[in-house]
Amino acid sequence: MNTMKSLKRKLMYEGLIFKVWQEEYEIKSHTLKRDIVEFPETCAVLPIDNEENAILITQFRYPLKKELLEIPAGKIDPGETPEEAARRELMEEIKMSPRKLSKIGVFYLTPGYSTEKIHIFVGMDLEKAPLPEDLGEEIKIHRIPLLELKNLMNKGEIEDAKTFLALLYYFHFYWKK
Repeated sequence: MNTMKSLKRKLMYEGLIFKVWQEEYEIKSHTLKRDIVEFPETCAVLPIDNEENAILITQFRYPLKKELLEIPAGKIDPGETPEEAARRELMEEIKMSPRKLSKIGVFYLTPGYSTEKIHIFVGMDLEKAPLPEDLGEEIKIHRIPLLELKNLMNKGEIEDAKTFLALLYYFHFYWKK
């Protein structure tokens, strides 16, 4: 049950990808302020080849000042469905397209302060289908056996949440070993 009443909303920052709002609201006769990051919807895909390898990427994440091992992901463009965006991201980032795309689910990444919602998929039966690279990204592609990824997860070496979630789902519902 929502007992919060919005009193005032002010745009604090508008960037290339997101906006930051400061919202004042009332709850149980108290007035509170919160910063809210308004972020476009995103998608991510765990691509699995026919030899039981996952095709992951590493890219330098500037806010963290390090590279992360991740599943391909990106924002959903206006007028694009999550499925179309997922296929496009795979073509841009790993130069492949899935013949089979299954939705894992839709998740909020940091609901305490952000509206970002991500649609996560598993892509299988991959075929070559390159698109021009996104010039703002330097990506390295890695074909990693699933068993090795399971070990990396157990050692805490998969630090990206969407990647960990997608792998956990895949190992629970798809993997037969």
